[in-house]
Amino acid sequence: MKFLMTLFQIQDYGGIINHAEYLAKGLKRLGHEVDFVVLTPRSKQPITKNKTLSQLQEEGYKKIDEGTGYWHHQARGWYKLPKVAYLNSFYKEQFKERCGKYDAILWHIPVPTLNKDHKQVSDWIDLYDNSSKNIAIIHDGNLPELYPHLLNVVDKFHACVCVHESAYHSAKILPLPRKLILNPFDVEKVTPNPFSFEQRSGFAAIQVFKAWKRVDTLVRAIPHLSSKESKLVGGEGIEYRYMTSKEKCKPKYFDDSGNRIWEMALKHGMTHLGTVPNSEVMKVLKQVKLQIDPSFSGKYAKFGAHFNRTTVEAIIAGAVPMATDWGMKNSKIFLPFTNYIEIKAGCSPQEFAELIDHSLNDKTTWLHIVESNREIIKQFDKAYVAQQYVDLVLGIDQEELVTGKPDKQTFEKCNKNLAFFGISPIEAPRWL
Repeated sequence: MKFLMTLFQIQDYGGIINHAEYLAKGLKRLGHEVDFVVLTPRSKQPITKNKTLSQLQEEGYKKIDEGTGYWHHQARGWYKLPKVAYLNSFYKEQFKERCGKYDAILWHIPVPTLNKDHKQVSDWIDLYDNSSKNIAIIHDGNLPELYPHLLNVVDKFHACVCVHESAYHSAKILPLPRKLILNPFDVEKVTPNPFSFEQRSGFAAIQVFKAWKRVDTLVRAIPHLSSKESKLVGGEGIEYRYMTSKEKCKPKYFDDSGNRIWEMALKHGMTHLGTVPNSEVMKVLKQVKLQIDPSFSGKYAKFGAHFNRTTVEAIIAGAVPMATDWGMKNSKIFLPFTNYIEIKAGCSPQEFAELIDHSLNDKTTWLHIVESNREIIKQFDKAYVAQQYVDLVLGIDQEELVTGKPDKQTFEKCNKNLAFFGISPIEAPRWL
């Protein structure tokens, strides 16, 4: 089969890059063809400045064997990936004609986001008019808030795929058959004989510093730890800059004594790794006992589990994940103290530290979780994931699909978003 992956240009690619790369690798491993383009709201085809191999490597770009075949950066996207300037009618029609040559179009960002580049831009509406099966891939756990305008083109899609449980439940507002197909990983990299409990040391916490990631809750806990084992924190982002800035440090990043929590954590043994390249994440996780994800969001939690990729990467590396009860809310995949160690959302720094100290010394629970996770990790294998996409396109196991229904609130939000793009509101549809 022939697949075309595409997405609307966004400013921060994040985990979508890894998903696209490993899905492409999985599909190719099964013998299918995969191409990839990015849709950009321009009238002229963008020209990318040439870079040498050494420049790409120095800037943190990498290429996954058998993936899309393009160099990519976690925050900057792909280098030299073909782009379609869809505000140009010639390029847009050329793209639509090309789509007809594929069995399915996989839309990683199925509709444009509400950013300045897309304001009063309506030319994307007819991009889906092709003879292939359009599959929307939902990466977000708050679809009703972020992409309700997908309702305007929902009839042009064959189905939608949700990459985690939160996305699956949030997509219930779409009158579209949906299926939970988890994020793909290189599961063959699973540590067959993980380093023993005694050979590993401490914890790692690797994620982008966003407010809802709540890295500060871990940073506050570090001075209260009695353990002398490794305390590795990786990542950067807007909240990192606020937390570490001497001039613009937010008030909430000071403790009760007026000390910067970041400085206090460093004094008590925390090591900041900076941005950890994808190629290095596994090396770090193979050295530690625990991977800590303190994130949770009230918005996302109401739809279910919304864990980070590093949770799965920890399992592959033979480490034990720690995650919040809100981050894993109502998960049917990850069970507390069977597949991960549960952190109570909103716990005090002292309580958080006590849990970490206990977990670093609880060999019995650690071994139990490591062994339990050997089974669930198979669901994330890139070839297994890719086969589910193939089955979806072929119409296999259609009885598993569930079709949602929008509510009045989502419909109103849809029309509000359409106004941003300069698109007339849609009338109350049949499925309301």
